[in-house]
Amino acid sequence: MLKPSTKHLVHSATIVKVISLVLLSLFLLRLASLGMYPLFDTTEARYGEIARIMLETRNWVTPQFDYNVPFWGKPPFHTWLSAASFSLFGVSEFFARLPHLLVGMLTALVVFRFVALLVDTHKAVVSVFVLASTLGFILAIGMVMTDSSLLLAYTLAMTSFWLNYQGYRSKLHGHLFFTALALGMLVKGPVAVALVVIALIMWSVWKKQFVKAFCSLPWKTGFPLFWLLVVPWYAWAEIRTPGFLEYFIIGEHIQRFLVSGWAGDLYGSAHDRPRGSIWIYWILCAFPWSFFVIKSLLSKMTKGSFSSEHESQIKPYLVAWIFAPLVLFTFAGNILPIYVMPGFGAMAVFVTITNQLSKRLVLAGCLTLCILSITTVLLISGKVTLPTQQKLLVANGTSIQEGELYYWYKRPFSAQFYSQGKAKLLKNIKLLESKLDEQAPFFLVINTVQLNGVANILKNNCKVVEVVNKHILYQCN
Repeated sequence: MLKPSTKHLVHSATIVKVISLVLLSLFLLRLASLGMYPLFDTTEARYGEIARIMLETRNWVTPQFDYNVPFWGKPPFHTWLSAASFSLFGVSEFFARLPHLLVGMLTALVVFRFVALLVDTHKAVVSVFVLASTLGFILAIGMVMTDSSLLLAYTLAMTSFWLNYQGYRSKLHGHLFFTALALGMLVKGPVAVALVVIALIMWSVWKKQFVKAFCSLPWKTGFPLFWLLVVPWYAWAEIRTPGFLEYFIIGEHIQRFLVSGWAGDLYGSAHDRPRGSIWIYWILCAFPWSFFVIKSLLSKMTKGSFSSEHESQIKPYLVAWIFAPLVLFTFAGNILPIYVMPGFGAMAVFVTITNQLSKRLVLAGCLTLCILSITTVLLISGKVTLPTQQKLLVANGTSIQEGELYYWYKRPFSAQFYSQGKAKLLKNIKLLESKLDEQAPFFLVINTVQLNGVANILKNNCKVVEVVNKHILYQCN
């Protein structure tokens, strides 16, 4: 275990108290904000609606993109979280997001325990402070996405491996390692395992510990445990919806990342980003601590190798752990900024053990608190608007219940979520004319961009109810 030197101990009780206060403020503010703004398109509303459909249909095996349309893009773990929350507390933005925040806090506990074992509890508090005040972390854990759960799986795997490798309750941590890999498979799929493998290979080859690292794991019992936890859902999913494994393994994990603008995406358009963009995303999402990491690494490069024996053991491991996601996605074109998030746990540990406790650290964390506060106020006040159908549908919810609800040409996921699955898609002019001829009242929402070609048809049969964010709600017949 890494033992702290005197200069790395917390010297000021006042600073520790300030750190604890800022840390508490970050989590409480994020918790309080969860229900104060709507689910936004596309990601949050999509996963929120998938969870709502899972609860409504009681199909806990196959997530559904729409009713009777399987969603093969991700395993179901994050959907289980939101759907279970809906089942217990009701369907709302707050309870869609709450379990993902709790998963983020669980990751913080994993980091706390790891640093407490490496150094001491004071440093452990600092590490949680660094993690919580990482801009990408505190924003992402309050969103309905896969990334909070992936961070937990990756962090648990990497901390468990190191403790196993160091001989600290090896049997427990060796099996926790394989359990974390299984969790990653249920959260994100093979890419979660790839992240861990890349990090371990980078570190073990760098430090010439590959054979020792490989042999330290309890393969005879851990490997079967991994498959025991993973196979049931994957097999059941393939049986329920044949073709899932081919699309998910080949399409989502090979073509998605190697083919820019991948046309095989069943659930939206692929993101075509310049190769290497992931490094820029890391600097921004890991703010402000990305600059601390860069400074420390540049300092070590100028001074040579890590100074102490303990540093030479743990810091290369942390570096590999931080940058494995960036290495994996460097040559990928279809990426999102949040793909850098898995390494945040390692970054928190690295910043903690390479920096003395000072006002500079506190101020850096306070900067994130300020950004989070401003962002929350802007979202709640409506000064910053992101795409969502919440305002349009909730404000006219009573009226809409009197007839069918259609969206012309494109139906946002937030429309499905806030109409509780009532919103239907209408793309054919003949079908629209047929609906008008039926004389039955219905509602139609059209984006102003799509208005050309149908404006004359609607003029004599429909009246405008409300216009919100370029979407027009018509009442027809």
